[in-house]
Formats: sequence, structure tokens, C-alpha cells
Amino acid sequence: MKESYWGKYWRRRVSRRRVLAGGATLAAGSAAILAGCGDDDDDDDAAAPAATQAAATQAAAAAADDDEPAEDSAAQDTAADEPEEQAAAVEDRSRYGGKLNYTYPAYPTGFDPSITITFPFGMATSYSQMMAYSIVEDQFYPDAAQSWEQVDETTLVFNLREGVRFNPEAEGGREVNSEDWYISLRRYPDSRANRGSNVNELFFSFMDEGQGATFDTPDDLTLRINQNKPFASNTRAFAAASLVVVSPERLAAEESGDLGQVSGINAGSGPYMFDNVSETRISMKRNPNYYEHPEDLPGTRFNRDMPYIDEMETVIITDGAASQARFLAGDADYYGSVDKITAEQWEGQPSVNIQTGPAIDDGSIMIQLAAAKWTPYPELSKALSMAMDWDGYIDVVLGGEGRYSAPVSPTAFPKYGLSQEEIKQYQVYDPQGARQLWEANNGPEIFPELDTTVPAWVAAFPNTQFIGQSFEDSLGVKVNYNPLELATFIASANGPTGTKDWHFFIAGNNAVATMPDWNALVAYTPDGYGAIWGGNWYKGVNISDPWVNPDNPNYAENGGGPNGEAVRAALEVTHPYARELQDYADRQAATFDDDERAEILKELQHRIFSRYCCTLPLPTPTTKYVAVGSRLKGLVPPPDGDQTAAFGMWRAHNIWLEG
Repeated sequence: MKESYWGKYWRRRVSRRRVLAGGATLAAGSAAILAGCGDDDDDDDAAAPAATQAAATQAAAAAADDDEPAEDSAAQDTAADEPEEQAAAVEDRSRYGGKLNYTYPAYPTGFDPSITITFPFGMATSYSQMMAYSIVEDQFYPDAAQSWEQVDETTLVFNLREGVRFNPEAEGGREVNSEDWYISLRRYPDSRANRGSNVNELFFSFMDEGQGATFDTPDDLTLRINQNKPFASNTRAFAAASLVVVSPERLAAEESGDLGQVSGINAGSGPYMFDNVSETRISMKRNPNYYEHPEDLPGTRFNRDMPYIDEMETVIITDGAASQARFLAGDADYYGSVDKITAEQWEGQPSVNIQTGPAIDDGSIMIQLAAAKWTPYPELSKALSMAMDWDGYIDVVLGGEGRYSAPVSPTAFPKYGLSQEEIKQYQVYDPQGARQLWEANNGPEIFPELDTTVPAWVAAFPNTQFIGQSFEDSLGVKVNYNPLELATFIASANGPTGTKDWHFFIAGNNAVATMPDWNALVAYTPDGYGAIWGGNWYKGVNISDPWVNPDNPNYAENGGGPNGEAVRAALEVTHPYARELQDYADRQAATFDDDERAEILKELQHRIFSRYCCTLPLPTPTTKYVAVGSRLKGLVPPPDGDQTAAFGMWRAHNIWLEG
């Protein structure tokens, strides 16, 4: 490890201690979480690690290996009987009440769940999902659906819960029916194509009517989805926070045939509804129509009736140091993921509890290269990988607790992941070799400087700084850091491939630890963020994109559309490598044979690593640290506690406020 890195590391530690009285720095990787359009991880303010517990790790590994839809559909099978002590605690009415305080770094980018993904505390609490999934318990639990069945590889049937009602502002709070779910689910492709949705296609492409899917609603409580293709992770997609039911009466169509966008702020059937929304503060109150859950669902973290907490309020603070100061002063009840250094500094403070657990959402943080800039120069992108001090990143940024990662998390999905030895064959730190390769291929002339974006709402970004320092030391190239506020940061990250105003940025996808398709692989495949970050376009093809073939006769006429013939035409003009990645991804998603799926995923990862463009997975923590206010009780530690799909912070009913 270079002495200069250690010097920067210790200076950062001193700096952090100096500002603790008025606020400290945000955890490494917060930019990544908000740049990525993920759906499940609640910690919008940080991308951090979690402490390894053998039993929890084994449970997480077991959860990862089970993707059989026949077993996923066994929602009716519940866990063992709840201990008498826990049952008594659930009935303890003294836990009801109080207002949970939170801090958010920007005004929400929207209130339509088919579009917005960077607003988990609002979306996951005001809307209802079909189900939830516990990573630790390796079990699905029903929510708006009381049961479900995978009839065959392309037919999924949901039996909806009776008595689920919208909040009073959503058409007077009438009962939710199967037609409501059909209208809600069919909106996602339209929102993606026409409204700039950040909800990834992976979650809904299997039920896209434009690609051949159909829906049946034989009665008010039965929804049948006739998928356009097999998708082994379909039920796991429904456990995530984006696929929800909205009131059709609250949809405002702009023109004939438009499926509509949510109008207003209250269109859901979740446990809370919005009370007051302003540019500086958002408050939520109970939905008085919220439905009861069965008594015989032990371990689900649903109460029989309401969540314990009465109200939720978030204050919007764009300054990272001020946000941390508010939490450390005891004025916020939940902070989220922090890095190891911050956890050590905060441990023992009177208003803070640090929770730890295994970090199984690794693979979700990566160095993303602007494909239009790097694809013509494969030797230079390889030199960039060789210039990166991979072990130094673990030592400094991750505090010595880290591992190499890959497009599929080797921790969350050990059967599908590559070994550390396999990954290290591709991620070799060789500064001398990197400089030689860089100069031999005209790197100094082609890239005299490298630009990256960083989040302006974060007090410090040691991960990006470390990477930039690696590039400067190894290649002799100057790195420029451009701070952007939230909306601009996301737009800069997700803009068309040929319009990127950066050479690299630290990306993240809010990894859904329950799905190998989403975990980190989504950053590489054309039906995921590979089409946005990595240039692997096959939808919305752009003439400036180096991955496409403009000489294809179908390009000019049909290249840009998101559905039907336009999709097929776009597929024909896509770069062969992008098509290859998508073929592998489609094959693994369509098989219910676990051994076959593992073989496909491993081969796919080897192919991704061997190209060095345009997504380089960063080492990730072995331990996750989550900062929780001292009066917040009952929240389970990671890996469940910070994941909305896993009864995390914003979906657990059995957390309460002490005092």
C-alpha cells in the first residue's frame, strides 16, 4: 500500500473528527446508490458494508440458491409457530405511537412509483406490494396477495387479499381489485418509454404487453399474468418496492391512448399516506383504511393491524455534513449505511446505535466508463483497470474489510458467483504495465484529462478520490471532479450514451440481494443499465452510439422505438457483444434448473471481465454497518433491515419508538 494513500486516509480521519461537532462526512459510495436506478436498498444516503455473522451468512447463501418458482409460490407455507413471548410483545399496545424523523438529501424526483425509484421511504410506505421476502429466513410472505402460484414457466397467478383499500384520498378509499393491479402493472413499459422512468425493465419486461404478455382478471381477487417469456426471478421482482398498485382514478392521461401518470401524492393502499409535502419537509400519517394482516404469519414483521409508529416526517437537507449533524444530535431516528471508519467514530455516542450484518449486496458499486469515449480504445480501458489499486481500495476505503466482486455477487449467490481467485485474474494492479500500455496506445493524447461527477450533497467522496488518485499516480493523467446536485447527477449518469459529460463515474444499482438478475448483473446487460451506462444499447438506439451498426438497412427506419417491430429492428443493429450479453442473460433467466443457471452466469461473467469495457466492479465490504437512532427499536440488522424487499426499514411494521 502506498504511503501517499495512507496519508490521505489519516488526513480524512482527522478531518472527520474535526467536523463531528457540526456534522461529519457521508459514507463512501453514496453517489453510487443515487446514480443507479435501483429498487430495493433503502439507504439512499450511502453505499456501505455489514458485519459477518456465520449463521446469517449461511442463511443468506441459502436464500440466494433458491430460485425455483414452485417453491417461491409456496407463500401459504409459513414459518414455525411464533414464540409466546413474541406474540405477547406484538400485542403490547404501549409500542404504538410517536413520530419517526428522517432526513432526505433532495426533494423527491416524483411521486409516481412507475417512474421514481429514489424515494423509498415514500413509495414503500404509501403503496402496497404483492409480497415481501426475508433474506435471513429465506421465505416469502404475503402482503396485498394472500397467495400465488407459478402454474407453468410462463403463467403466474395471484390470489389477492380481501379488504385491501386505497387511502381516503384515492377515490374515497374503495377496495382494491384485480383490475386495479392490471392497470397498474401494464403502465410500467409506457412509463419507461414515454415518461423517463427509472424503474428498470428487468422488473416488468416479462409482463410487457408490447412484447406479447397478456393479463386475465376472472374475478375481483384473481390476477393471472401470461408472461411473454419465462423468468425464474419473477416472484422476487414482485417483492421489490416498485411493483405496486395505484388507484386508476388518480391517473391523469395527457392524450388518447395514454396510460396516465399518477396525479397528486396519495394514490396508494399502504400503511401511510402523505399529509404535508413541501420543498423542505414531507410528513406522512396513518392510512385509516389500511388492511389487517392474518394473525398466523409469524416472523413477517407485519403487525395484525397498523404499524406501531403513528407518523413519519423527513426534513430535506442537501448538505451532507448538516444531515449527519442532525442525526448525531438525535433529531433523526434513522441514518442508514455508513462505512467502517464512520461506524467506529459514531459508536458509543448517546443517540446512535450501529447495527452490523453480512454485506450480501456486493457487486453493486462499480467504475463506469462512458462507452462512446472508451469503446474505440480497448487497450486504454484495460490500462485503466491495471492502473486501479484494487487491494489498496480494500485497505483504505473499506477499512481492510473487503473482497473482490463481480457482475453477480459471490457472497449473495455463491453458486452463481466467481471465486476470488478467478476475479483476481482479471483485476491485476500493475501501475508500470498500465503506464506502458497507456502511452503505447496514445492515451496522453486521447485522454489528456479524465472527468468524473460527484454528488454535491455529500461532504466527501473518498471512494472516488481514491480511484482518481490511482489513475493519476499510475497513468500520469489529471482527474477532475465535477460536483452535481441530485437531479442533475442522475440525469448526467443516465443520459444517452453519446452525451456523457464524464469519462468515468462511480455507479451503483441499489442491488436487490434477492435476485441474481438484478444484483449487479443489471449494470452490464442491454435490458438493464448496460444500455445506459455501458453503451450496450438495443432499445432507443442512438446514432452516436459506437455499439450499433448504422449500415444496417433497418436502422434509419426502425431503430429508435421501445416496443414491437422497433425493438426487433434495434436488436438487429446492436453491437454483437451487446447481443451476446443479452442472450446469456435471457438464457439464465429462463431456466429453472439451478445448475444450468449457474453455468450460464459464470460463463457470462468471464466474458464481461475479459473485455474491460465498460463496467469495472469495485471491491465491496464484507461487513455492513447501519446507523440507527437510539430510540428506534425492533429493526432487524442487515441483510434484512435495510432492504425494502426483505421487510426492511420502510416495510417493517414491528419497529417502534422508545420514549
